[in-house]
Amino acid sequence: MEFYDVERLLIAGNFGRHLDIERAIKIGLLPDIERGKIAFIGNSSIDGATKALLSIEDMENIRQIAGSVTTFELTMEPSYYDIYTSALFLPHTDMRLFPSAQF
Repeated sequence: MEFYDVERLLIAGNFGRHLDIERAIKIGLLPDIERGKIAFIGNSSIDGATKALLSIEDMENIRQIAGSVTTFELTMEPSYYDIYTSALFLPHTDMRLFPSAQF
């Protein structure tokens, strides 16, 4: 998957509330994608729990989504550790991934 494949990036919780998108992209914390694709959704865990408790329909939707989730074991990908360790640096070591980040 490449950054351009990302349709929406939802940032939840208190962490996102104070996040400066441009600075987060500049250091490689967020992908360098269209800013309109990035949205802060607040405390989604409390919102989800409230909906599940108050609506049978929402609870069924939650069950359906939970049942359709699949996992991908990243450590099975041969290049994972190289990509992971290079992403630990701030700013990111592969600046080609962040074309709008100017230093």
